[in-house]
Amino acid sequence: MIVLIGETIMIIGNLRNVMNKNLFKINLFPINISVLPYELVPLHIFEDRYKRMISDSLKNNEQFGIIYKEKNEIKDIGCSVFIKKVFQKYDDGKYDILVEGKQRFKIKSLFKDNDLLVGEVEFFDEFYDKVDRYKFDKVLDKYLKLLLTFNIKHDIQSELEKDRSFDFTKNIFIPNDIKQEFLELEDELDRITFIDIFLDSVIKNAKNKKNEIFKSKNLN
Repeated sequence: MIVLIGETIMIIGNLRNVMNKNLFKINLFPINISVLPYELVPLHIFEDRYKRMISDSLKNNEQFGIIYKEKNEIKDIGCSVFIKKVFQKYDDGKYDILVEGKQRFKIKSLFKDNDLLVGEVEFFDEFYDKVDRYKFDKVLDKYLKLLLTFNIKHDIQSELEKDRSFDFTKNIFIPNDIKQEFLELEDELDRITFIDIFLDSVIKNAKNKKNEIFKSKNLN
């Protein structure tokens, strides 16, 4: 657990301050949302330190990390993002942007640089190809039936091309605490099982709530 108290970073647990060739430095954006790989998320950037971070990311075509913040606690597993689109840059330097989640990481150490939180992080190897295809195809079939039940106007061909767990979450509204739980699952099998159970709950409890479940395609 990582706790922020003013400018002080308190680390509780076994987060280790280590340096090795597998670690990467990345600017961190603690915020009360969780972002998943391949998910598109609009952001409004208004704080001066994050306006500078976004300007630098655009200039250098660099990623930054989003980590879920709840009160003073931030999680140690987050997701790197790239800026996919700038909707608007305001005269005062604020931004409306669209980011795309890329890769999960675990924070190994933290420090402050120019008011920005910087992490030395280790990116996860996901091994998407090691998933049980029978289990995956069963979940895909359940997902497609859900689209048809709700008469969702998605590109069926692109839906048929899903090949990893995070493809299922791109177009579904999921509460941030559940998204963070999903983000922290260790492997593809655990995530596919999670999606299977989640789809069952959607089918059972949301027969007339399709607009509260599926995201608009207008972000693309």
